[in-house]
Amino acid sequence: MKKILAPMFAIALLYSCSNSDDNAIPVNPDEKYVDGIFVSHEGNFTKANASVSHIHGNISAITNDIFRTSNGRTLGDVAQSMVVTDKYVFIVVNNSNTIEVVNKKTFKSVYTISQGLSSPRFAVVKNNKLYVTSLNKASVNVYNAENFAFVKDIPLNNTAEKIVAAGEYIYAANEFYSGGTAIEVINPANDTNTVDIAFDKAINGISTNGQFVYALSANDTTTSISVVSGTSISSTKLLDQPIVRNIVAEGSNIYYTAGTGVYKMNNSLTSASTKLFDAATGEEFSMFYGFNVINGTIFTSDANGFTDNSKIVIYKEDGTVIKEFTGSIGTNGFYKF
Repeated sequence: MKKILAPMFAIALLYSCSNSDDNAIPVNPDEKYVDGIFVSHEGNFTKANASVSHIHGNISAITNDIFRTSNGRTLGDVAQSMVVTDKYVFIVVNNSNTIEVVNKKTFKSVYTISQGLSSPRFAVVKNNKLYVTSLNKASVNVYNAENFAFVKDIPLNNTAEKIVAAGEYIYAANEFYSGGTAIEVINPANDTNTVDIAFDKAINGISTNGQFVYALSANDTTTSISVVSGTSISSTKLLDQPIVRNIVAEGSNIYYTAGTGVYKMNNSLTSASTKLFDAATGEEFSMFYGFNVINGTIFTSDANGFTDNSKIVIYKEDGTVIKEFTGSIGTNGFYKF
């Protein structure tokens, strides 16, 4: 009987282990973040109360201030943006002139980048390098995305704001707040500024689906969305709305906000845009201070004028509210795990 039972027990044990839900539980108890959405909160300027939250994968709950909880210290002054990779999260802390690098699953600090930074704004990772724009200088800083060493400074013709990677290139949009009208294209193979793509209106947003860049440009009377392919504009569509913000390319669609409305169109720009719904009324600049679309789910935040914690509202495309959360001061971004 022992010769029969032992193999049977081993088979039963193997079957039990291979089919157990325990396989979904991280081996490391510190690995609390295995799915979901990371949320960045600017905090108040000069108050060093920036923070990051985590929305659980099923959008059932939110955990606030996870950087402080994981590291026993504050994040810093103005969390401007974040980059999420397979291994790390890079948190661009604007007024502290730092980029906090944390382990993606534990959110424990790995390194703090400070060399060469001058009011950093946005960043992107390409070819295992981190590219960072700055408010105070017309250049893009490049760092090794594994050992975080400074690599070089790439001169630009103007200061840049949002930066994305698509196809073979890096695209840095000239400073939004000063009415920049160009996207400067960087070749990451040799880290040189290759060409400027000129627009006839000020750029106030760029996004990418990984293949193409979609640029939102506007003046006082008209707004356009342009498709950038390689180093040139391949098509442009004039929108019905005069003032449009928050462009997001996701899958085969483009999403944007105008006034209190959320709109959608196909990314070939061949169809008219459709108004999906109106968000709760509020001051326009504040109510869509944070906006993203992740797997067809629409994430928004109302910054409440930075006088109170932000209100996070998550919608289906038909305008049905999935969940509402209280964030922190100045919720400005939602990032897929």
